Amino acid sequence: MNEADFLKRIAGRLGRSTPLAEAPPREEIGAPDFWQTYALPLPERMDKFIVELEKLGGHARAFDSLAALHQGLRELLAQLAPARVGTWGPEWVTEHGLEDVLSGYDVVQWTGAEADRRQVVERFAQVDVGITGCAFAVADTGTIAVVTSPQQGRSVSLLPPVHIALVPVSRLYTRLGEALAQVAANAAGIPSSVNFITGPSRSSDIEGDGTVGIHGPAAVYALLWQDEGEAP
Repeated sequence: MNEADFLKRIAGRLGRSTPLAEAPPREEIGAPDFWQTYALPLPERMDKFIVELEKLGGHARAFDSLAALHQGLRELLAQLAPARVGTWGPEWVTEHGLEDVLSGYDVVQWTGAEADRRQVVERFAQVDVGITGCAFAVADTGTIAVVTSPQQGRSVSLLPPVHIALVPVSRLYTRLGEALAQVAANAAGIPSSVNFITGPSRSSDIEGDGTVGIHGPAAVYALLWQDEGEAP
């Protein structure tokens, strides 16, 4: 079959007698206007995020303060009973007031100061629960985004079988495009890696048999709290 016959056959399937001589004009480029302005109020945004993450097999809870989140995290860790907990660097732990919550656990922190990177990664491969913050979260897809830095290694959220993300609602957006616009606005400071976590890790073989937890955590928990930042 030559090109002309091939195009004529496609045109026939589309209900046309002959192929178009010119490509039709494309009036919409990118997301349509209604989607670019779509934004949920904060309470609905929080509910949407929780629903979407739980659809994917994740878990989410919302708290009205950081103190309430601390209590929720204590209860969750008591339930999970990890032998070892991994976190981002000590400055992040202090900023979120987690010292008391973590005081009863064997804690491994990512400091970025270790010379032997392989050894550090191997340490986090032995961690049972990794606790991180997030750069932003997306309600429409139940997505948590984390970025890497010398004090925020990707291994903390990737290697442990359980990942707990602390999500301030000031970083919760309705749409992914809304969040990415903020990343673009700070283009000079974009990190080397931005990781999108949408539920537990899932993989399938060629026959479609799914497996959870092969290439990342098998369980993902998002703990949201009402922080003092201005919500988007």
